[in-house]
Amino acid sequence: MNYPYMIGKKKWGVYAKTMQYSAGIFASGDPGSMAMNSGTHYHSDRSLFLVKSFGQELTVSYPEGNICFRDTSHSPLFSLCLPLINYLVRADGTELSGGLISYRELENGHVFYPAFRRGAINKLSAWVEGKTPDLLAAAVKDLGGEITGGADLGCKLYIFPRFPVILKLWFPDEETGGSANILFDSTANHYLHTEDIAAIGELAAYFLMSHYEFLHENK
Repeated sequence: MNYPYMIGKKKWGVYAKTMQYSAGIFASGDPGSMAMNSGTHYHSDRSLFLVKSFGQELTVSYPEGNICFRDTSHSPLFSLCLPLINYLVRADGTELSGGLISYRELENGHVFYPAFRRGAINKLSAWVEGKTPDLLAAAVKDLGGEITGGADLGCKLYIFPRFPVILKLWFPDEETGGSANILFDSTANHYLHTEDIAAIGELAAYFLMSHYEFLHENK
């Protein structure tokens, strides 16, 4: 099922040139190598990459770089499309380490961290109050993720096959308010630029919050 909050409704706008640039690099790459390094599947008979993301399947046409939910004409949000093209281009096949790092520990992450904290971590921290753990766990499962522990609710969401995002949530109590953190595998920069990782982290928080509300409204 393609959830409404995942579907892009706007044109590229100011990001058009950036996407055009990334798509040009993508078109010049070898699809077999990109598939092997990124953990995706390339169907040469259809000239399509098949990519799992947030529990969904996306197709990426080669060499055009058009991205849709599988078997539909719907495209995801641009904040997922651009990082996906860059992921396919940048991926070098490095094995995930399982070691976690904060955004500040990424290449030049300290420069962008204040904006990332405002745009993702603080929003999760403010949102978690009053949320039901069981419904949150159901939202994680629907998004193709898994519960990991290490917090009142910790989870791992696979944005791309070799790019997980780890979300940690602590519910408020009588002494402290709610809080959250967003972490990445230490190999993250082998797959995405730091700027793209900010967009992906914000998207992971947004999708989790949106899917929780979707389940809450439809239970």
